[in-house]
Amino acid sequence: MSTPTSVEPRASGGPRLIDRLPADGWGTFCQLYVLTLAGLAVAVASRFRTFLHERFTFDGNYIGATLQFPDKSLDPEDPFRNIALVYRFLGLTHSADLAAMLALAVFGVAVFAALRWHELAQLTPIGLGIITVCYLLALIYLAQYSKEFVSLVLVALVLLLPSGRWPEIALVGGMIAYAVTIRPYWGIVVGLYVVGRILLPRIRGIIPVLILVALTYVGLQLAFHGIIGESLSYPRVSVNDTRAGVNVTVGSLIVDFLPNAVGLEWLNAFLVFLSLVAPWPLLLGGSVTYLVMGTLLLFLWGTLFWTIHRLGRENAAHRNRRIASPSAFAPLRDRSPRPERAVALLLALVIVQAIFEPDYGSYVKHLAPVLPLFLTLLPLKPRFPLFGEDESVVVQPASPPRTGRALS
Repeated sequence: MSTPTSVEPRASGGPRLIDRLPADGWGTFCQLYVLTLAGLAVAVASRFRTFLHERFTFDGNYIGATLQFPDKSLDPEDPFRNIALVYRFLGLTHSADLAAMLALAVFGVAVFAALRWHELAQLTPIGLGIITVCYLLALIYLAQYSKEFVSLVLVALVLLLPSGRWPEIALVGGMIAYAVTIRPYWGIVVGLYVVGRILLPRIRGIIPVLILVALTYVGLQLAFHGIIGESLSYPRVSVNDTRAGVNVTVGSLIVDFLPNAVGLEWLNAFLVFLSLVAPWPLLLGGSVTYLVMGTLLLFLWGTLFWTIHRLGRENAAHRNRRIASPSAFAPLRDRSPRPERAVALLLALVIVQAIFEPDYGSYVKHLAPVLPLFLTLLPLKPRFPLFGEDESVVVQPASPPRTGRALS
């Protein structure tokens, strides 16, 4: 008969199973694979853009041209000048290759912040494949001068900073600075992020979250009409109108599903939101590229909503001081605050993207720097037996019982 294994208590007083077991062969392979992948991505980043179609490098080339102008001032109306100022500050004015390598290095930092070293050993084969595809997308969209570089740095901070009031204030301050200088719609993103961080831990279930999203669009519709005097879909529709007559693949455009009536604007935006998280236009687009990308997006957003479900169950169990129902995957609460921040920021971003993104190409491009947030939501295999599966696992009380006499 095997000798029972003691279990160390949590710092909070609750029980915890032993969380450091010898890594198996698969776990070691996962760790070495991701480490090698990160190194290779940085190594090829400087040359990768030379193999891409010009539509993938237009912004990077424009930023490179902007860097050649002597004007080094900030301009709220010109985000390209402002991101050029960031590259000047980093000493990368004439170093597009180094800028590409730096972006992939920061992406790697974000990946290893999303999945710590011991968590990499708990990846499933699907998780390993998702990381590979995320690195490919990072090479396509980030390995060049890019306005997404600053949002990539913000994502790394979201995953690296500890929990607490001051780290959250620092994150919000960084997002506001990004909105003011480079991405104006991040002003809405940061507001929704703060609301999400407050409300999402108190909401249990996917349906209540979707209702909250729909109500958000109602509020945004009122704000758009009251503040700027435009319809809710105006940012996206105006961009697509200017593209009329330009050779753009019709299947990639994001269009309204209902007539452009004032009373239906919020519902239109909500339907576009659903088409981004469950991209049936891509899945039915008749192209292999669209099918692959649609499947990837469906998996990533499906992981987010499954995380919402799991976090709701785990938070409810924690509040009620009971053990959550056994799961085939490691608890998400052990990875806090990364999953909670990731869910709040990703939801805030896609809510805003449903209003602003003109096509799925731009949508994927702007998702590229936040892909590490999805990685922190990947299901991990537990490193220990589940409750009730192994009699050698024994839960010890947090402290010995106190009585008036010694225990024999």
